[in-house]
Amino acid sequence: MDIRYLNPEEHELWDAFVDQCPYGTIFHKTGWLLPVARFQSLSFRIAACIRDGEILGGMAFTWKKKFGRIPVLQMPVKTPFFSPVIAPSQSKYLSKTESQLFEVAEALGDFLTNEYQWVQATFPTAFQDVRPFLWAGFNGKIHYTYRTVLSGTDDPLPDYDTPVRNKIKKGLRTEFEFRTGATRKDIGDAWELEQKSFRRQQFEMRYADKEEFTDFVESLIGSGAADMFSIVYQGQLVASRILVLDRPKRTAYDWTAGAHEDHLSTGLNQVLMYSIHKHLLESEFQVFDFVGAGTKSIAKYKSTFNFPLAASYSISKARGLARIGMLLKNHR
Repeated sequence: MDIRYLNPEEHELWDAFVDQCPYGTIFHKTGWLLPVARFQSLSFRIAACIRDGEILGGMAFTWKKKFGRIPVLQMPVKTPFFSPVIAPSQSKYLSKTESQLFEVAEALGDFLTNEYQWVQATFPTAFQDVRPFLWAGFNGKIHYTYRTVLSGTDDPLPDYDTPVRNKIKKGLRTEFEFRTGATRKDIGDAWELEQKSFRRQQFEMRYADKEEFTDFVESLIGSGAADMFSIVYQGQLVASRILVLDRPKRTAYDWTAGAHEDHLSTGLNQVLMYSIHKHLLESEFQVFDFVGAGTKSIAKYKSTFNFPLAASYSISKARGLARIGMLLKNHR
């Protein structure tokens, strides 16, 4: 098995591999990582494990040199999954399926830790077996999200918890407009709402400036890889959510959200999520992922929509100066 970096002419092969692999998502593809790398000032590479001209696995990743000299993998902000993608064996025997997974994971882990002093990965929920990385000395961590299959009744309202149902019913008595799609101004307004939401939660996350964000989202919407949903009240945008749409996997990811502080008690923010849920039930998508439930206040809000909890895993390993830096950081 050969492990090497793919050249730009081979990027389409990688994207096709991700689409056919059950563990691959839109966040593993070049169409996501390349523009994200640009506006977050990161470099981009794809390391692939190849046998007989066939990709068995690999990782598309962003990286940088810390302090100008220490090469580290750097997970882009607002990217839920950043991990190897490994094709499952076609064998009917589970032992052979595990054997191929272990072989690729071990080889890729060795390659990346030799090339970079800090290696990290966050896997999608479909990838559950991180043992080969743990056996190789990686640290492991568990993460949570709420994730639901989009099926059943056309009206999901009765399935929600009573408090959120009451807020939705209150909001539905208001004269509002539910919109899909977005102009450049709408996207910029959504950025403003998200930044205000961050400030209310007392943290700063400027992962892109307004113009970069607008350009990126506009390109995603133009390619069909995202859509914006919003509630407009009296001509003002009062709540918005941008969903990333993984069409090959028929999965919608809740990517950004924001609500105007003057309308938090109106129920319109909950109406927006309810309207999106109904919209998705009528669409081609089969799964909705709320993307994250690790913060108590956010998990409390998301849990009221009664979507099942799902677990995922991350791994990390440091060596050299990066390891010393992490030890110092953890002991502060």
